[in-house]
Amino acid sequence: MSLKLRLTRAGEIVPLFRKDVESLLVLVRNPGKSLEREELMLAVWGDTVVEDANLTVAISHLRKALERDRDATEYIETIPRVGYRFVADVREVTEERAPLIVEKRTLSRTVIEEEFIDNETQSQERIDTSLLKRLIVWPRPVFVNQHATASIVTLITLAFVLGVFFYVRANRPTSPGAITSLRSIAVLPPKALSSKADNAPLSLAVADALITRLGGLRRVVVRPTTAIVRYVESNEDSVNAGRALGVDAVLEGTLQRDGDRTRVTLRLLNVANGAQLWSGHFDEAASDIFKLEDSISQQVGETLFANLSQDEKAFLTKQQTTNPEAYALYLKGNYFWKRRGLEVEKSLEYFRKAIELDPNFAEAYVGLAAAESTSVLPSPEAEALIEKALQLDNTSAEAHATYGFIRMFHHFDWVTAERELDRAIELNPNSVTAHHWKGVYLSLRGRLDEAKAEMHRALNLDPQSLIVTADIGQLHYFAHEYDQAINYCNRALAIDSSFVMAHVYLRDIYQMNGMDGEFFEELVRTAAPPNMIKAQSVFARAGNEGVLELELNDPSLTRHAGHMAWVNASLRDKDKTVEYLNRAFQERGTGAFFLPFINIDPLYDFLRDDPRFKEILRRMNLPPA
Repeated sequence: MSLKLRLTRAGEIVPLFRKDVESLLVLVRNPGKSLEREELMLAVWGDTVVEDANLTVAISHLRKALERDRDATEYIETIPRVGYRFVADVREVTEERAPLIVEKRTLSRTVIEEEFIDNETQSQERIDTSLLKRLIVWPRPVFVNQHATASIVTLITLAFVLGVFFYVRANRPTSPGAITSLRSIAVLPPKALSSKADNAPLSLAVADALITRLGGLRRVVVRPTTAIVRYVESNEDSVNAGRALGVDAVLEGTLQRDGDRTRVTLRLLNVANGAQLWSGHFDEAASDIFKLEDSISQQVGETLFANLSQDEKAFLTKQQTTNPEAYALYLKGNYFWKRRGLEVEKSLEYFRKAIELDPNFAEAYVGLAAAESTSVLPSPEAEALIEKALQLDNTSAEAHATYGFIRMFHHFDWVTAERELDRAIELNPNSVTAHHWKGVYLSLRGRLDEAKAEMHRALNLDPQSLIVTADIGQLHYFAHEYDQAINYCNRALAIDSSFVMAHVYLRDIYQMNGMDGEFFEELVRTAAPPNMIKAQSVFARAGNEGVLELELNDPSLTRHAGHMAWVNASLRDKDKTVEYLNRAFQERGTGAFFLPFINIDPLYDFLRDDPRFKEILRRMNLPPA
């Protein structure tokens, strides 16, 4: 016995191939359920080895047949980076010696008939009456007849051949020259095809390894991990994500864990037109994630870049750690550190645990040193941590950038800071951190135009960076360009409305720009007064000065010297401001991180001619801006 399929509309044949109808049948049997591409292909083609494009062609044929009207409802929905879903409403009707019916309530209908035929007699009279057969009702009547004339078959065959020809022509890989001419790419985390709890970290780990290695070759701009982390477990279309990230091409794919194997399928897509430039399949033991990363990095690197040197080939398989758990912890720590503010504190534990698991993990030391040196309570051990990182890997751009940052803020050693930041950029021109912190260095030295240029280099490398976007706003604030400053801070908040640093900057911008209501809102958001009702009452009666004085005189509050200097500067109290600035310098602990910024912060303009203020700048080796 063999199964014969027919699709008709209003009694007339719909020219579809058997595999097209079989694909539709699988979708209809699972209405509303997301079906993975691999699952569909297995159901339709079984163990037969076929190209992934066969399913794409089948779905295309079905859509043309079922959605002929421009205003027709969508029936087969694409689930980006996963597969397809049949979205029409259906119902089943069981009839003996008749089709099983799946119905969509419209004015007309399409029918799929399943029929078992005796292979020996080919008799249509011998139908297995126990078999359920299906009918679908569509917006336009469609029907498949089991008999097609030779001319129809010929036309179908010709249509299929032409369809395949044009599909292959449109989707065939672009020439190597087109691929190697790419200037920027984004590596999206492969979409996990199952809901295992550890799939997301594994997907991010694969993407991060590829980003680090490709970016280190310095041949193309690669968006950093912090720019793509939000696409983990996201269903956003890959090409749209590439456009949001401002790249020429996007590398996307799927990740599947099957027993003791991990399988990754990747595609390189042209963001301009969505065309596939390259595809690759990788299969390794689930326990050997690093071998999988090596295989992917090598093949992608050799595809993107011609004439790789031996050193570059070696870099493509350079591993940061051989401990998968340490690597996962490092990625989590890095994510929270990039968010700054109170999130920095969250990163410390992850970095420390990563180091415990792998004491030779250089980048984990770099992350911990960076987090320690930018946290609310900067740690004196940051310098020892970064020196350890440099001993482990003196070629790490992030390590040199972090060392420059520590020399800048902990020692006011501007010569060493500039040298280390320049060395970081030399090692990796695509390092967002190096360009970002070089911009900070230039701003503290009063070279604001150069600082803006350097910050924009960082933003071009990572258009989604919250801290870089907000810091450009802060640069405009330093230049008394308040409208531009507000614009950039709001850009950061448009990406993440909870990003605390943008709110802190807006507080200062609104204050200097005379926007009292907005300043009060950001003041209570960032300073968190214990009695909000009282603060609102004082604001209504005495304005922001009353609120600031309330904070100074509230015995329940314990504020660090840096914050108290800011409050007194806001009240234009010279003596108290200088007193707390000196205390912050002497303590060099909580709140001291802000100290070098007084050289360019408009809030302290009223102190520029005060000898005591100039002396504080001199002790930080900062000539007046």
